[in-house]
Amino acid sequence: MELLDFLIKNWMSVIVFVVSGILLILWPQIQNRFSPTVGVSTLEATKLINAGSIIVLDVRDAASYAAGHLGKAINIPLAELREKLPELRKRSSKNILVYCDRGQRSLSAAKILAGTEKTIHNLQGGLVAWKEAGLPVEKTTEKTQEKSSEKSNGKSKK
Repeated sequence: MELLDFLIKNWMSVIVFVVSGILLILWPQIQNRFSPTVGVSTLEATKLINAGSIIVLDVRDAASYAAGHLGKAINIPLAELREKLPELRKRSSKNILVYCDRGQRSLSAAKILAGTEKTIHNLQGGLVAWKEAGLPVEKTTEKTQEKSSEKSNGKSKK
């Protein structure tokens, strides 16, 4: 009886409490529905990469990329993404899988990439989740970095 009296006297607070609880549970689904990105698990990302239907984009800094990255990933740090967006658009008409260490910077990158008219896939949990799943990571040697920087600068040794 006391509970019923409390609920009647505080009906507005009870409604706010219930609605906020429901929103806490449903918010990720609501956010995904209106987001330009599709969150993908490591398994889904592996399928996309193996199908060859996607550009893999690492938005971490160059040093982090060199220390370990997904195979066939290209590196465009988040800070440089806006200025290199036209280059990325010209590169391919494929959809994009974007990742970072834990998935936060890649969400910011996905918002920038949203206007590319491509489906943007965000690797949930980032490279940390990828490693925890026991999936392979490539490391870049200095020679590989020199070759990739020469290609991006339009230079080539002959």
